[in-house]
Amino acid sequence: MSETPARDTRPDKETRLASYQKKLRALKERSSLREVTEREMLLAILESNSAAINEYPMLEAQRSSVMELLCGRVGHPGYEIIHERVGQFIILLAHYEKAVKTGDSARREELEATLLNNEAVLVKCAQGIVYAMALITDNFEELVLRYFGKQSMAQYSGLIEKHQLDQAFWSAFVEEFIASGVVDAHREILEGEKFEISKERTFLVIRFLFDDILSKLNPTDQEITKTRIQNCFIAAREEPEVRDRAKLIQAILLKGLKEVSQFDKLSAGELLHAARVACMDNVAAEFETQYKARVAEAEAIRKGEVDKKPPEERKKELAWFKFVQDQLVALGLGASIAIGVTSDHFYKALEAVVPDQINGILPLKKDFSLPVLEKILFFLLENHFIQILKECGREEGGKIQVRSGRARRVSASAVNELPGMSKIRKKQLFGNDVTREDTLLFKPKTAKQLSDSMSMLSLEPALQQGLAGLWKQAVFRVDIMVLINLELVARATTNLTVKLTEILEKYGVQKTA
Repeated sequence: MSETPARDTRPDKETRLASYQKKLRALKERSSLREVTEREMLLAILESNSAAINEYPMLEAQRSSVMELLCGRVGHPGYEIIHERVGQFIILLAHYEKAVKTGDSARREELEATLLNNEAVLVKCAQGIVYAMALITDNFEELVLRYFGKQSMAQYSGLIEKHQLDQAFWSAFVEEFIASGVVDAHREILEGEKFEISKERTFLVIRFLFDDILSKLNPTDQEITKTRIQNCFIAAREEPEVRDRAKLIQAILLKGLKEVSQFDKLSAGELLHAARVACMDNVAAEFETQYKARVAEAEAIRKGEVDKKPPEERKKELAWFKFVQDQLVALGLGASIAIGVTSDHFYKALEAVVPDQINGILPLKKDFSLPVLEKILFFLLENHFIQILKECGREEGGKIQVRSGRARRVSASAVNELPGMSKIRKKQLFGNDVTREDTLLFKPKTAKQLSDSMSMLSLEPALQQGLAGLWKQAVFRVDIMVLINLELVARATTNLTVKLTEILEKYGVQKTA
């Protein structure tokens, strides 16, 4: 994606309007269907105005993505507004051509102004799509760089160049960066016999460490420079002034889109993300300035501090305010479409690798912020491995379960440095992590259990505070366990030893067993 705003080098308005008329005449001559006519006119508007769209992609595949997202008809409630708007544009264009032919200059000027306003609003829809696409691809690029290393950027760039931002792209991305890595790690775990087999109560347990899956990553601790798009989105989340602007835009989107027949499918959270994307454009700040000025003026008039402006002046100001608001809603609408449709494609690709666990991340859908993408990455790595293990024993049904267990992991030195930490207290609160040197595991599993333990031990406030800090900072050690229910297996066979050997062979661990 481009890093600098576009300069307006598009054809002049007369040339653009003439090209639209030519396109419409050709479509009428072919008796094109309404759906075809609307799509072709949207593409004509996009082609004529692409030079004025900030961050407009250079790659052909990504340009095709913009076209498909703008011209779609299903998959998002917002398409209803786009096609209503382009339908009006087509009708106005026909009237404009008639006014030109008849020499009605007054009518021509009026229609020209309305056409150009409609064009501007549709261009803002495309602009919102482009901003959202840029944010998504920039955040995934950073995710790849941060966790897979600089050498993986060629793979990511190859996918971006080859695919539109559709399900084929996300399926290829998930296969390239998630599925294949987990499969390789699984093979290396078995070859290196990096697992434990033990009998725990009525279960035979095969225990794997998630650390051995994570070892396939190549994370970097170097600072990664963020793009202009990323910085703008972060500002809309974190900087008070821009955050307030995003909340205002969210309210305007809720109001502007409420007439959509499937409005109930648009969540407030989704529109907040779209509003944050809309804040990247100058029209967002312009709208906020005008909105606040109108509110202040209305209050001053109510208090009798100023007189009302002349009706004609008020009419012009209202028309301009409405035009700015329409552009703002179009920006948010385009961003919402790009986020919503892309999210649908992304999660369908994810479902292919974690079909049994996909519900665990559905609450994150339509959020492409980097912290959420990091959560999804680790969820996929863990749960795709679980899925592989489930498939190994699928034929055994309920006799085999696959689960993960978690314990908070901290360095032994950090625990030893806590004020008032004695050997007895440490033994009651922590256990040794046998998988990693100089590392301890919290024995309490929940924050409440930790609080109860600290109260029972009558720990000093300073030590309690230190332990609470370590609890929050701790990373998880994750064990992934195959649980073979010995009782259920025994009921279904006359030779338990032979059956267990058969099951262990399915998991590739029979030699060690």
